[in-house]
Amino acid sequence: MRYFKLAIIGALAMGMSSFAALGNMKAGVAYQGAEPDNDAYRPGIGVNGFVASELPFAAGAGAGGLGVRADYEHYRIEGDVAGPDLNEGGLALLGMLGPNGAYFNPRVGGHVGYTRLRDNNYLNLGPDVTADYKFTPVVGVHALVTPSWYINQDRSNYFGTKLGLGVVVNLPGA
Repeated sequence: MRYFKLAIIGALAMGMSSFAALGNMKAGVAYQGAEPDNDAYRPGIGVNGFVASELPFAAGAGAGGLGVRADYEHYRIEGDVAGPDLNEGGLALLGMLGPNGAYFNPRVGGHVGYTRLRDNNYLNLGPDVTADYKFTPVVGVHALVTPSWYINQDRSNYFGTKLGLGVVVNLPGA
């Protein structure tokens, strides 16, 4: 597992570099909450950031693209569970697809990436649902829901959902 992190980061970089020069770039940062339904700890509080490149298709009616997302969460342990607070961080490659509206741009897709929680490394897989609403052609608000399945070699797999709300910057023609 020592080289697992390097392999994931390399795959993410190759995926983005092959796609980035082709389309419109967008970047965003969001406040993120996670695991709202788990009583063992308070919902995670964190942040995520992403960079993506999109290409229009179907005569401009739709858009799809690839991106990279990084996130960090902090969980405060409470209730009957004993132990230190938890920190989680990860990187994921995103693939998104959806209609290409003038102001409202919903996207559906998926992600694959790497997550580290305590001393454990996880493969992170799941669907993504995002929506951007542009206030101007460049700046808008960004919302996301990312259910994930975290897979580990020692079978300490778990499921989790992250919710985020933040800002997005669109750079058409970049």
